[in-house]
Amino acid sequence: MRFAWMVQPRNYLLFACHATNFSAQLVQEARWLNYWKFGGREKKFPVGSRVEDVKEGVKGEVEKVRNAAKA
Repeated sequence: MRFAWMVQPRNYLLFACHATNFSAQLVQEARWLNYWKFGGREKKFPVGSRVEDVKEGVKGEVEKVRNAAKA
């Protein structure tokens, strides 16, 4: 960005491209930090609720097999 600003005449288009790229990289870094360092991954994939859902599904299947075996 500094080059685009310091040359004569100033290159506003190149400066705008660099500023946009810098902003986009800041947003991506914030998203990465939130996901990997500040609990975003745990919010997206909660461990406890997933395990409980699987347990309930298995219990239901076991009951179906038990009832079929009794009949």
